[in-house]
Amino acid sequence: MNILWIVIMVLPDLAKALGIQTGSSGTWMFELSKSISQSENINLAIACVYGKEFKKIQLEEITYYLIPGGSKSFMFYNKSLIRYWNQVEDDFKPEIVHIHGTEYTHSISYLRNYPDKKYVLSIQGVVSKISKSHTADLTIRELLHYRTLKENLHLNGMIERKILSLKNSRYEREIISKMSYATGRTDWDKAFMLSINPNLKYYRCYYNLRDEFYNAKKWELVTCEKHTIYASTSAQTPLKGGHIVLKALDLVRRRYPDVKAYFLAPKAIEGKLVITSGYTKYISKLIRELDLEDNVEFLNRLDTNGVIGIMQKSNVCVIPSACENASATLREAIHIGTPSIAAFRGGMTDLLEDGKSGFFYDFPDYELLAYRICEIFENPVLANSISNNAISFAEKIHDRKKNTKDFISMYDDIIN
Repeated sequence: MNILWIVIMVLPDLAKALGIQTGSSGTWMFELSKSISQSENINLAIACVYGKEFKKIQLEEITYYLIPGGSKSFMFYNKSLIRYWNQVEDDFKPEIVHIHGTEYTHSISYLRNYPDKKYVLSIQGVVSKISKSHTADLTIRELLHYRTLKENLHLNGMIERKILSLKNSRYEREIISKMSYATGRTDWDKAFMLSINPNLKYYRCYYNLRDEFYNAKKWELVTCEKHTIYASTSAQTPLKGGHIVLKALDLVRRRYPDVKAYFLAPKAIEGKLVITSGYTKYISKLIRELDLEDNVEFLNRLDTNGVIGIMQKSNVCVIPSACENASATLREAIHIGTPSIAAFRGGMTDLLEDGKSGFFYDFPDYELLAYRICEIFENPVLANSISNNAISFAEKIHDRKKNTKDFISMYDDIIN
C-alpha cells in the first residue's frame, strides 16, 4: 500500500542530503519512518514544506517530496500549495494520507482538495489547548514590558504568537472534524479529539525514541552530578515554564547552595543566555533578581548523545510545561531513568505514576516543585526506586518492534 506522510519538518536523512540542519522536534518520526519503510507491503513517501522549488528525492526505501514555501506556508493557510499537492497525488497515488501534527496549516489545502481520501491523523501538541496556556500566567504588563526591538518591528512577540496560535486552533478543529481515523498516545488527546469528532476511530500507538537511546547506559545515582537539574528547553518560551523552574530553584538553593540547573537555550555563550526574544529577556531579568547567576547554565543545541549525556549527569529532570501532551523529553528521561518531575498538565499523567515512577505538581506551584526536587536530592532510596520504576514502564512503551507493528496494523485496518 502507498502511504503518504505529511510532516512539519525536514527529517534527518533528507536534511543530510540537502546539506542543512534539522530541528530537534519530531525526531521520533525518523526512526519510525525507517522501520515502517522496510515493511514489504508498504511504500512510504514523506512530504514537507522546504525551499523554493518542488523536488522529488529518493533515499533508500523512502520517497521525499519538497513542497516550495517558507514559514508563512506553515503559519497561515496557503491555497497555492494545492498545485504541488496535485503533483504529489499524481506521482505517488497514496492510498492513505497520514497527517502528522495539527500545529501548522500546510496540510489543510491537501485535505480540502482531496476530501474523499483515507486520512489518519497523529496529533502531537493540542493547539486548541496549548493556545490558551501560551503565555503561561505572565501578566499583560510583563508581556508588553519584556519585548525586544525585533519583536516590536516584526510584531512577532509573545502576544502575537498567542493570537496566531488561537487562530490556528480553528484549523486544528477542521482537520479533526474531517478525519475518520486518528492515532495518539494519551487519554487526554483521545478525549479532546472525540469531543470534536465522536465518530473518530482512535488507535493508541506509542512512538519510538531516537536510536541512540536504546543502547545508552542507564542513569545511576552514584555517577550523576549531585544537586543538578535538567530543565531542557523550558527557558525558550513561556509555555515551557522556565520561569517556574527559576522560582523553584531559588527555594531549593536555601537548602542546597550548590544546586545547578541546566537549560537548553536558543543561543548561549559560555553558559550565559543570549537574549533573542522577550521571554529570554524576562528569564535573564529573573535570574538577576533572584541572584541565580551561579546556579544556572545555558547550553546550546545538543545532538542526541549530548542529550543522553546531560540526562545521565543530572540528579533530576524537570518538565514544567503549562500544557503538554506527551513530552518527548520526559519519555527520553524515563527511558534513561533520570528521576523526573512534571507539571500535572495534559497527557503527562499517562507517563508517570505520582510517587512511584516520578512526581507531579501543578504548573504554578513552584513551592511544591522545589519540595519534590529536594526530596529526590536527599533520599537516595527514593531516587533509585523512581528511576527503576520509570525504566520498567518506559521500556514497555518504547518497544520498537511492537510500536512499528502497531502502526502497520493500523494502516492494514484502515485500508481494509
